[in-house]
Amino acid sequence: MFLKKIIGTTVVLIVAAQQATALGQPTASNHESELPFKKIMFRVLDLKTNNELANGIETIAYKNGSITKNTEYYATDKNRSIIQTELATTNLANLTINEYWFKNNQTGEQVELAMSNPPVALVSYTQKKDDKPQKSEYRWTDRTIIGKTLHHFIVRNWKSLSAGKSPDFDLYVPMKRDQFKFRVRKDRDVQIKDQTTHVVSLEPANWAIRALVPRMDFFYAVKNGVPVLVRYEGATTVAINGDDKREVAIEFSYES
Repeated sequence: MFLKKIIGTTVVLIVAAQQATALGQPTASNHESELPFKKIMFRVLDLKTNNELANGIETIAYKNGSITKNTEYYATDKNRSIIQTELATTNLANLTINEYWFKNNQTGEQVELAMSNPPVALVSYTQKKDDKPQKSEYRWTDRTIIGKTLHHFIVRNWKSLSAGKSPDFDLYVPMKRDQFKFRVRKDRDVQIKDQTTHVVSLEPANWAIRALVPRMDFFYAVKNGVPVLVRYEGATTVAINGDDKREVAIEFSYES
């Protein structure tokens, strides 16, 4: 269950892992091409019934070599109440998080991360409402990835993935104040709505641990030579009606 919680927490951090560019690693001059959108809409669906459980919007802004992602998750009630909110600012040159903020309005869980003394980040974590925040530090390295930078890591390693390689990295999970060795790999091709999609899987690097955790699959469709994320399947910790352990699908659409 602990490992599954790590996996699900990762999905909360990546839920907008969106469009990839052409094969190969982007240069400093075209980092913005990794995510050339102003707005991303997504729907969270029950994997078994396909019923919509939640939805959301992520807005994208670029400034001085950094990208800021502001994400809101909404309930499907008539008031569209906000389930949780995230804000992340990332230095695109080295994928260092300058600032990260997360709050789940249903559980009270909250994270604040600030790169106040690079490469050391100060982290504050509150598990539930009225709890005392737990303070810690994390030293960033060139292997560090968090959920909000995973998409960019995939883009910059797309050529290796297409060649059958499985690049690994240290996945830092702020909710756990710890890092875990993960890898990504191209798994298979499947048909979705009459189009071929390429499935990229995120999984623990250790084979023994890998056998104990649920799959996390990202489905990319190639359009005009560019891979575009159209669907995700796996665990999530977005608490819906008190249930934060559902297996879900997430569908993405984009606005320039």
